[in-house]
Amino acid sequence: MRKSIVYTLIACLLVSSIPFSVTADATDDIPTNAASTGIHDSLVAALTQADLVTTLQGDGPFTVFAPTDQAFIDAGIDLTTFDTDEENATLVDILTYHVVSGKVMSSDLTDGMEASALNQDTLTFSVSATEVKVNDAVVTAADVESSNGVIHVIDKVLMPPADLVDIPATAQSTGVHTALVAALSQANLVATLQGTGPFTVFAPTDQAFTDAGIDLTTFDTDEENATLVDILTYHVVSGTVVSSDLSDGMEAAALNQDTLTFSVSAAEVKVNDAVVTTADVATSNGVIHVIDKVLMPPADLVDIPATAQTTGVHTALVAALAQANLVATLQGTGPFTVFAPTDQAFADAGIDLTTFDTDEENATLVDILTYHVVSGTVLSSDLTDGMEAAALNQDTLTFSVSATEVKVNDAVVTTADVATSNGVIHVIDKVLMPPADVAPDPFEGIDCAVTIGLTADGYGFNPSITSINVGQTVCWSWTDAVMGHNVKQVDGALSSTFVANGVTSGAAATTVAFHHTFTENQTFYYACEPHISMNMFGEIVVGDGGVEPTSDADDDENTPG
Repeated sequence: MRKSIVYTLIACLLVSSIPFSVTADATDDIPTNAASTGIHDSLVAALTQADLVTTLQGDGPFTVFAPTDQAFIDAGIDLTTFDTDEENATLVDILTYHVVSGKVMSSDLTDGMEASALNQDTLTFSVSATEVKVNDAVVTAADVESSNGVIHVIDKVLMPPADLVDIPATAQSTGVHTALVAALSQANLVATLQGTGPFTVFAPTDQAFTDAGIDLTTFDTDEENATLVDILTYHVVSGTVVSSDLSDGMEAAALNQDTLTFSVSAAEVKVNDAVVTTADVATSNGVIHVIDKVLMPPADLVDIPATAQTTGVHTALVAALAQANLVATLQGTGPFTVFAPTDQAFADAGIDLTTFDTDEENATLVDILTYHVVSGTVLSSDLTDGMEAAALNQDTLTFSVSATEVKVNDAVVTTADVATSNGVIHVIDKVLMPPADVAPDPFEGIDCAVTIGLTADGYGFNPSITSINVGQTVCWSWTDAVMGHNVKQVDGALSSTFVANGVTSGAAATTVAFHHTFTENQTFYYACEPHISMNMFGEIVVGDGGVEPTSDADDDENTPG
């Protein structure tokens, strides 16, 4: 209620500021009152020429936003130029854009309110504490009542918005999209973009086509025309996306199914690397944003071996993968991360594929190559200094990350994050060599006082006799012996009788890693069970060997008497 009072007061002030003729009478119709104001002669003349006087003398009610004579002069309107049926229709369109059905008083208006004019276009109102505007025209006198409605005096002629046409027609009319329209025609996309849509088109200028070096005459085969279609549909998004909908980092799927990425700052809006130079060009079936570059779709991704084949610097790697029968593996779904040495890296490593000509050497090649592959997609942004990852050959890769470079082991990543359909490639400047396989120490954590092996002929323990202290451990160890051996306790020197539940390493084997800790003085006798007939014995003296000391009585008996 309070807001209505304020608007009414504003309207009263505005009315009092305009020197309307005293002949304006609320009992007269709108054309009659307009003719009597003394400042609407041009309007009345225009209504007469357009045969609209009778309409506005009708019952209505109507609300007329009445431009002054000065407003007609400012708009450069010369009624003598409206001398054809087409031009007269334009005049009717202009005048009916100033008329709203119904009686709309200034107190009825609110900020941002819209109303449909008689020509079906929309009027928008701005209401503040100091003025009321319709579109960009200021209401200089409000609420001039007539018998069939109300007049609001305005200081500008309102021009109806141009009738919107479809996207191709709008592009044709700009004068800077000749190449785009020609390309759409050649690619048979005009009908598509004349459809209901709606569509959002990022429209490169003619200069953008020139800068991109696009010559439409070269797209003269079905394959090349498909490429042109791919390029053009990369500029189209389904739906109406106005500039206010965009946010920094936002992505959208183009009609060709590739992704567009937007950058929004206070200074500019970009789609991929193209700057939007004119935004929000309205059309009947969507919106156009003018851009300064042709957007090129990303190349279709292929698998890791195919991608490596195309780089021009991985011929040796691809050949090695083929020789090692790993191509099919790296064509699989994965995903995989491949650290791909260049041809120069293979040359520097002195790798000659012709030398890998046996099963054993081919296994070595497989080991080398799979040391360059990690399961999963590991981007450069995922790497941290000191991070480790298991390669396909089960060995460990170690990463060093600094402000200047990324290294895997001692190889520098020269190109990172090469996308493929089944993973990612990082180009490196060295071939990674797997660490030599080291057999685990069977006696890790065990303090072997003596380690006993085999003699050169394989028929004896080495050493066969040894001494240790009580509490020490003896270890027996041999690997890949020609024959199977074991350790089994016997009841005396060169005895063939095995001690029941005595110390034993178990069944004879070509590889043995056995240890025993001796906790008391004794002489420990043992043999190799399969070769006892060949006198394969051993002896360990522990402490004093378990020999009982000689008594004094015995000494006396042995003393000569």
